[in-house]
Amino acid sequence: MTEQDKDRDTPCDMSEPDAPPELDSKVQIALGRALQQHYDDLISAPVPDRFLVLLAELEAKELRGNG
Repeated sequence: MTEQDKDRDTPCDMSEPDAPPELDSKVQIALGRALQQHYDDLISAPVPDRFLVLLAELEAKELRGNG
């Protein structure tokens, strides 16, 4: 029996049932890179015209209310 077989046959340690499961470091790195790429894409995307119009309307209302 190899070490890998022993690891597979070993039951999970349930002594800390509230402890979060751990991810392999390679999985963590891959997820981190994917999330960073998605975030970078969102940040570099242009703001939709409808949002710009809504922001301008809100700003105008605030200025009228304060002036």
